[in-house]
Amino acid sequence: MKRVIKDYKTITPEQLQLIANEYPDGFVVEDLITFKKPDGESFRGLEIRTEDTLYLFKIDTRMLEVIDEYTDDDFTLDTFSESKDYEFDNSSETSDDDDEDDVEDVADDSDDDDED
Repeated sequence: MKRVIKDYKTITPEQLQLIANEYPDGFVVEDLITFKKPDGESFRGLEIRTEDTLYLFKIDTRMLEVIDEYTDDDFTLDTFSESKDYEFDNSSETSDDDDEDDVEDVADDSDDDDED
């Protein structure tokens, strides 16, 4: 299975449509997974699986704006309703030079299934 990580700078319209199809009424904080990076920082991600790909969409304020623009008024970004004290990491908003986290095709572990 191919693994793909996307953020607001690298997401495609097809991937935005995956999010809209998977969460037609929007998503809440409980739908997000917290990931720790090697430097100790963490980020929230939305995981979506297709037949051949596992997508991890990094969710921050900018990504929410991109999703909202793509889906117009049909999509509810209800990320704060379940957790009043949650805040998104906005570090990607202030630094466009921080591309070390922007990984597209990170792994294809289909060979692992063939080994016995």
